[in-house]
Order: sequence, then structure tokens, then C-alpha cells
Amino acid sequence: MKFRNIFIASLSAVALASCSDFLEVDAPSKNEMGYVFSDKTEMNNALNGIYKAMLSADTYGDKIYSTYVMNTDVDFKTNSGRTLTGSNWSRYDGNPMGGNIASTWKQQYATIELTNLFVEGAESSDLYKIGEDEYDEDILQMIGEAKVARAIVYHDLIWMFGDVPFSFNSTRTAEDKIYPIKDRAEILDELIKDLKEISENMKFADELPDGVERISKEMAWSMIARIAQTAAGYTLRPDGNTYGKMERMNGTRYTEYYEIAKEYAAKVIDSQKHKLAKPFYQVFLDECNFLPASGDDVIWEIPFAKTANGKVGYSHGVKLDSYQSETPHPYGEAKSDVRLNGVYRYMFNENDVRRDYVNQLTKYDAPAGEAMFDNNYTVSNGKWSKLWVTGGLGNQTTENTGINFPFMRYTDVLLMYAEAVNETEHGVSGPNGAKAIDALAQVRKRAFPNNPELVEPYIASRTSEEDFRKAVLDERKFEFAGENMRWRDLVRHDLLSETVYWTFYRYIALAEASESTSSYLSAVAAYDFDGNDEAYENVPFTIYNVRDVDNIMTVDGIEKPIYEKSVFPNQDVKVCRIINPYRQMSSSEVNNLGLNNVRQDIIEWSKEGQIRNELRNSLRGYIYMVVEGGDENGADGVIMINNNGTWSMDSRDLATFPNRTNLPVIRYILPIPQSVIDRSHGRYENKYGYTNS
Repeated sequence: MKFRNIFIASLSAVALASCSDFLEVDAPSKNEMGYVFSDKTEMNNALNGIYKAMLSADTYGDKIYSTYVMNTDVDFKTNSGRTLTGSNWSRYDGNPMGGNIASTWKQQYATIELTNLFVEGAESSDLYKIGEDEYDEDILQMIGEAKVARAIVYHDLIWMFGDVPFSFNSTRTAEDKIYPIKDRAEILDELIKDLKEISENMKFADELPDGVERISKEMAWSMIARIAQTAAGYTLRPDGNTYGKMERMNGTRYTEYYEIAKEYAAKVIDSQKHKLAKPFYQVFLDECNFLPASGDDVIWEIPFAKTANGKVGYSHGVKLDSYQSETPHPYGEAKSDVRLNGVYRYMFNENDVRRDYVNQLTKYDAPAGEAMFDNNYTVSNGKWSKLWVTGGLGNQTTENTGINFPFMRYTDVLLMYAEAVNETEHGVSGPNGAKAIDALAQVRKRAFPNNPELVEPYIASRTSEEDFRKAVLDERKFEFAGENMRWRDLVRHDLLSETVYWTFYRYIALAEASESTSSYLSAVAAYDFDGNDEAYENVPFTIYNVRDVDNIMTVDGIEKPIYEKSVFPNQDVKVCRIINPYRQMSSSEVNNLGLNNVRQDIIEWSKEGQIRNELRNSLRGYIYMVVEGGDENGADGVIMINNNGTWSMDSRDLATFPNRTNLPVIRYILPIPQSVIDRSHGRYENKYGYTNS
């Protein structure tokens, strides 16, 4: 059942709103607050108002999972622009005047204000304390939900902006209406302490009427683990007028935070409230069909309302074109503009069931609605798609799908636990090593249900601290595409600059190889595949395919789907039969298949010796290839890299495998919006080499 009361929340949420010139919200009377917190139904409506605030398109309803997803080897948004614009965050190109950040900042702090007001009101309610050291369990649960929501927002603000304004007081009770900026490590300490205190008084998802659409005890524990994991990792710290320096957020104390992450991830695991029983694809297919279920992978999913809000499955999934505002099928339009790196799919093991479900290569045109190969620099993310909605949402529907988004999954908890054990026990031969191995094995068993040799034996060969760390990070890479995880994982291990650097050269090498040869290709392959410098030699640039056919083929006289449901869940539509998605084929091989109407689509990442601007410039804030005709930094084809705002030619030898120790830092931290700085009366300023007006 969808979270029923979210949209009854408006009146009570307005009653919570407080007065602050800084936050720009309206001021009600104190009597309205008293009314809200004198009745549990009104309190619940006010709590729903917090959830509703989180559904804003400026935050979790869209931009957190689209605009602010940084380009890496997993998630990727192309941009052909030759010059820096200051507002293309995904390519590390931003400034304080850039678009979107002001509205996102404002909405996040508006949500924080609602949570602060709710906690203050609930804790002062006459209904809260019912005896000596005894409190109403329903109100305790509601306070817990508000506190976890607050922690979610602050945690994401820290990831985006670093040190940020912080307070647990609303602007009703805060002496200083302009919250002081606080060190991110101290904020995370406050959040962990706050959630530890309330989490034990919360209810499990299976005890809540709306299940995983409500924030539960296990969600609180999971959030503590996630926050602690962030506190244990690396972060970009200010360093004078430079772009900053990467260092452990808590220095030599980082293992203390991994201990917290280990403890609270273990609480979730030991509760036995969740398991990975469903096949991988089914987790996301159920979300596409509005079937939230407790007890499996999803711990908490952001609860959108069908066709009312949320762009999940519109920004993701198979591209569905429209013509004159409608589609020739009942599924409606889908832009598919939150996409995956075009090389990502080649990094999977061929037996990994996640590969072909996540990396979708088909699109549907308009007005005909023909299924065809999606020839692009990136691929669509098939986890969620309007095409997977049984019966469709309607042929005139667009962006508001109402498909829930899995903010926290049990898979993440298992991998957080495995990582924390490895970091605290320096490998997996210590007291919790077997449990860490089992946590990783559970994830791989679902990914390789038919290949047990790729589970326990695979892990057994990776039990040193360094090897197990890489195994966990690799699993996260293949598991969390589209969930705004990858760049954060890389930052946490100080691998962002290295990964982005190799992501750039990987695209350039394959673009060159698509027309002739590349001097980079063997080094890139060796870096990616443990020394195998021929791993990319068979990447196909001519894709043979048959458009718009029934999803049926005959093999040895037996009819079977071209794409099984676990790869392409909608078995009722025509498909594009892609014959060689992962290897080169000769025309004679294709002819021997005896298929009719076979097309050849050429992947033109380079044409007539000119690499496409989408590949030259999609990491423009950090590294790029000078465009045809040259620019102020160099001649056509020269590769330039940004070192603290100074561009220089990259002359590194890829055969030496450049890494984080000898690459410039990458500025992933966003600037505080200029409008916020202007309202702070001189108390806020930007660092990391951003200019202050």
C-alpha cells in the first residue's frame, strides 16, 4: 500500500513552519503549534509533512539523483560544451552563481526546519511523557522518523557542500537565526549521537502500517552505519586558496567510526528482519509496480505518489519518445537522461545477472513506437522504467511517475558491514571475518545464482585487507548504479581523482580504437583488468540488430524469449534484437544466423579522426581534450588537466598507471550559493578556490 497520508499533511506542516529571513518561510502563531501537538492524528499529519517536503523536485524528488550525480566509471551524463559554465555539476564544473544549488539548498534547510520544529513540539507535548521515565511509544516512533529524516538531509548536505550551517534548534528557539557553519566531522558526531539515543525506541518496518515507506528502527540503525562510514573516510578539506586537500575526516581515529558502522550494520543483520530472497531485478520491478514489501532488500524507500511526483523511471530506464505529447503505447514518455557510463557494461563478469538488466540498449521512437538500438555515448539504467509498469501509466504521462526510490537497501548494510570489518580487523581473518565474508557472499550469490564458483572461491582468493577492500568496492560498483553511490564511495577511499582520470582515458582510448588504433587502449585495459592489456580488443563498434520484433526466437526447434523477464521485464512489447552487444562479429557470422532485416548501427564515438565533443568535454571541470580548432589552453587534441585552477597539458605515461598519489585533487565539493552568502551578513564564505563576491 502506498504511504496513504502524505498529502493530508499540508495544513499541519504549514502550522509547523517558522519565521526566518534566512530560511524564507512563513510564521504561524504559537497556538497552531499547540494544536498540532495536542492530538496524535495532527502530529502524524505534521510528520507526513516532513516526508512531503523531502519529495520536492529540488531534492529527493529529482535533483539529488540527477543533477548532483557526479560523472564516474558508473554514472555518466554527457556534455559537449567547450567552455566552463559554472552549473554543470556532474562534470565538476560549478560556481556560486550556478543554477539549481540555491533552490536545493533552500529546500533542504526548509526540511530541516520542519524536522526541528517537529522534534521540539513532540518532546514538549503533554501527550509525550506518560509516567516516570515512560514515554508514549507512538510519539517516540514519530520523533525517531523526524530525527532520521533530519540526519539524511544533513548527511547529504555535507556530501555536497562540506562544512555547512547546523542546528538542532528551529528558528523559533534558536538564538542565532543564521545558523553557524560547523565542521562536518562534528555534525556527523551529533547525528550519530542523536540517532543512537532514539533508535532503540523505534519500531521495525514490519510493525509499521506503511512498512518500508516509513522510517523504521532498522533504517535508523542503517543510517547510523552510513553516517559513521562517511566519518571514517576521506573528504576534501579547505587548504588556503587551493581546491583543497584530501584527508581522513577524523584522522587516525577513523577506525573508531568503522567500529560504529560495524556495530550498527550488525544490529540490522542480527535482527533477521531482511534478506536477499528476491532476484535482483524483482526488487526494482516491484517498485515500478508500486509493491513496497518489508523483509527483503529494501529497508526504506522514498514514498512517492503514483503520477503525482517523483521522476524515477522517467529519468531512468528505457528511452520512450513522444510525439505531440503522447506515445503510441500506454507507457508514456521517458527521457532516460540519468544514464550510465558507456563502458560500464564491459566491466561486468558475463555471468553477472545484474549486467543485462541494468544496462539497457533499446529505445522506442515516436510516432511509430518502433523498438531500436539506443546508439549513444551512454546507456540507460534499466533498474526502473515506465516500460516495466504493468499496463502502463498512460500514453500522455510524462515525468511524475510515483515510483518509489530505494534510499537504503539491505545490500548496502551487508557491504557496509564487510567493509567495516575489513578496515577494523585489517583483513577478514579476525573474529568477525567469517561474518564479513558471508555478508559479501550473500550479495554475490544473488548476482551469480548459477555460478557458485564465482562466490565463495572468488572471495577466498581475496582475503587480504587490500584485496578484500577492492572486492567490496567492486561489488558496490556493480550493485548501486543510479543510486548516487559511486562517487561517494570513491571519495571515501580517496579514489575519485584516479577513477575520473581513467574514466576519461577509457572513453578516449575506445573512441580512437573505433576508427583505427589507440596508444592508450592497452594501458587502460591493463589498469581495468589486472594486467590484461587485450581486454578491450573485442569491443564492438558495429552493432548488428533487428528492430521491432516479437520477443521470441527459436533455438534447437524450441521457442524462447530473446530477452528473459529478468533482463527485459515487459514481455508484451516488441524488442530490438541486439545480436552482438559485447563482442565484434563479422558479417559472415551474422549472415549464418539466418535472420531477416539485420541492420548495422555504427557507434561513432569518433568520426574522421575527430573524437566527439561529448567524450572530450564531459569531465571538463577536471580533464578534457581540446576541441577542434584549439582553445586558450592548447591545440586540437591536446589533453588538459586542472591543477587547482591552472590548466596544464597531461603528459603522464599511462603505462605507469597514474593514481591518487600523483594526480591533482578533484573539486567535488559544491559552492555555497551566492544568494545564501549575501543573506549571511558576511558570516559565510566559499573556499576550495571558489570566488566570493
